[in-house]
Amino acid sequence: MGEHWPVIGHEWAVARLSKNLANGRLRHAYLFTGPESIGKTTLALALAQAVNCTSREPPCGACRSCRLIGRGGHPDVRRIAARGKGGRIRIEQVRGLQRELALKPYEGRYRVAIIEEFHKATGNAADALLKTLEEPPSHAVLILTAPSAELLLPTIVSRCQVLSLRPLPVGTVRDALRARGVDEEMADLVARLSGGRIGWALRIASQEGALERRSELVAEWFEIVGAGPIGRFAKAEALIRSVPKDELSGLLDFWESIWRDVLLAATGGLDRMANVDVGDKVAALAEKIGMDGAYRALDATRRARAQLDLNANPRLTLEVMLLSWPRAGDHHQVL
Repeated sequence: MGEHWPVIGHEWAVARLSKNLANGRLRHAYLFTGPESIGKTTLALALAQAVNCTSREPPCGACRSCRLIGRGGHPDVRRIAARGKGGRIRIEQVRGLQRELALKPYEGRYRVAIIEEFHKATGNAADALLKTLEEPPSHAVLILTAPSAELLLPTIVSRCQVLSLRPLPVGTVRDALRARGVDEEMADLVARLSGGRIGWALRIASQEGALERRSELVAEWFEIVGAGPIGRFAKAEALIRSVPKDELSGLLDFWESIWRDVLLAATGGLDRMANVDVGDKVAALAEKIGMDGAYRALDATRRARAQLDLNANPRLTLEVMLLSWPRAGDHHQVL
């Protein structure tokens, strides 16, 4: 069930949604959670196609409805996301959406609203949407996405069916890249680097110079790890000036993946590393700082990323995180 959905991996989630639809138990609100580029929006669009598909086996991908949704031109499917200064979802966006949802579908069976990264909604916007979730129109389906349910109001989460998407196996990502014409060596490297994030893998494989940029980020990471407090304060300052606020979380995701590899190396898990192209350097660092240092650095990076998602002060967050990282020259201790 659901084998023909235009989704790579996440078979369990597709099967559950397909079963809901087949049994007439479609929920009026869903929350898809998981890391950035894991496939949340892709799954949301596939569900929008499925509920409005005119074929016997939805989503067929070929009927007028499926094609319009795939091109982003269906009159009954609306996507909204954070915009403007600060990158927040504003109350006026939610109110506009509510006015649309109150209307009967123009062409399909359902009006579908996909609200991306709802953890970036203002408090007023979240409160406004809660009213719609409490009494949703019978012809509406709302799909929210967020990194984690913990970033949203419990009252909102409780009114949604939550599907937590997990990273895909390396083999699944590799096969998807190979099917799109990526050569075997590149597909294997990108699949390992992706951390199971299929969207990231497809984007990197298609962008010229993307791997070169990643190599620069790796070199920058090692430079920071080798720097003292003054150098780290300077790096935090430089990052605040050069990296847009809405891209900082993605950068910390990347740094988190390297620290995860350092921890794996420190515990003998070299075969499970993602950043295999710098495996020797990562292993050498793991030998210097030990398992405790790697774990504390990984934890500090995760906490910083979560704080940025909650709109914490970027400069202070970065400074605290960088000062929590161990130095490459220190043995089993942190700054």
